[in-house]
Amino acid sequence: MVLHSPIKKEEVPLSTSDLSYVLTPPPSLELEASLSSSSSDDGIGVPSTKKQNASANGISSSSLRCESDQSTSSKKKDEPHTKVHEDIKSVTKSWWGSMLNGYSVICRLTIVLVVILSWYYAHRIIAGSTEQHDEMLEYEEYDDEEVEDLAPWDIWGKGFDFDKQRDFWIADEDLPHDLAADLQSTNDDIKNEALARRQLDPSRWDTFGYWEIYHYYACDKILFSSPRPVWSEQLFRNVRDFYHAFVENNDSPSSTYQANDDVYDMSQNAIPYQSGGNKGRGLKAARDIKRGDVIFKSSNNTIIFNDGHSFRKFLFEMNERFADPGMVCDILVWAWVQDVAGEIPYAGVVDLDNGNLLNDFGLGDNLNADLESIKDYVNIRCRGATLECYASKDIAEGDELLGDYSDFVSYYSWTSMGL
Repeated sequence: MVLHSPIKKEEVPLSTSDLSYVLTPPPSLELEASLSSSSSDDGIGVPSTKKQNASANGISSSSLRCESDQSTSSKKKDEPHTKVHEDIKSVTKSWWGSMLNGYSVICRLTIVLVVILSWYYAHRIIAGSTEQHDEMLEYEEYDDEEVEDLAPWDIWGKGFDFDKQRDFWIADEDLPHDLAADLQSTNDDIKNEALARRQLDPSRWDTFGYWEIYHYYACDKILFSSPRPVWSEQLFRNVRDFYHAFVENNDSPSSTYQANDDVYDMSQNAIPYQSGGNKGRGLKAARDIKRGDVIFKSSNNTIIFNDGHSFRKFLFEMNERFADPGMVCDILVWAWVQDVAGEIPYAGVVDLDNGNLLNDFGLGDNLNADLESIKDYVNIRCRGATLECYASKDIAEGDELLGDYSDFVSYYSWTSMGL
């Protein structure tokens, strides 16, 4: 490998003109030199310390003058570039201002048009939502044929078919003690229910319809002989846990599911209480509620059954788990059939929270309510597959919440689900 030695710049002799430039400095440098020589160390000229430092570093005064001259020359060389830059900036500013002046009218008109269109469409959306909401809150008038013989209890069907021929009958000597006592009851409802229970074969539980399950667990006697307690939150939680275990062990897990994953706390709007009479438990306003406020809606506590057998199996297994027939009766009267969107025309629905305590306007003292006065009783309206329930009027704190089951219930449809 060949190593190249550094190339040294050759010394070029100075011409006469160059020599005269060095020997005769510019006037500015002569003035600086005169000031430096006439001033003291603390004077205006170059400080003595700077001269000393320059001398110490082997730098002559002529070298300092050359540096100063080069700096001045450089500034003079940069002046044309600065002027060009300022000219470009001035032209750009002038062009931008001309463009704004030329298009200012168009821009302003465009902004005004955008604002008007935004307001128009926003107004239409809000107005449409308000109209739909108000329409939901207005009470729907029924045809005479539709309301003929309509009663709240009809949502569960026509009741037990006593005329149906059954090949099962419990002999007198085999009657359980409680069933034998109910057959002698002076209460016609309890006595008739005992007659129905006598015809139901426990081994054929998987064929029971809604009313057969209802009477099999003596729900008339349980629900109306004495007030049923309001379920605690812990009991609801235990039943929800049981439901999840039921789904995991179910042969057809897709036959039942939660309505959605939403968590909704209705306690801020409604609280359960014993309303008394045939209505039993109910809900009352936890605060002053304004018309249109959401009271409750379907949530992850809303359970849906796509077929009757899954619901039937859930009830019988729940009775085995909790050993309380009253809980089965509660679920039966809380559940309803709803027309749902999708391939399944009907589904059984039940809330595993206190939302199921909403009473119908026609229960209790309002059982024979005249349709003309229906608005005097109903203060909750429910609509849609999501089952959102709103206040249809202002409700004072402590007033009972009353709905109309026909808002969300498909009448006479348990048989359509095999129940």
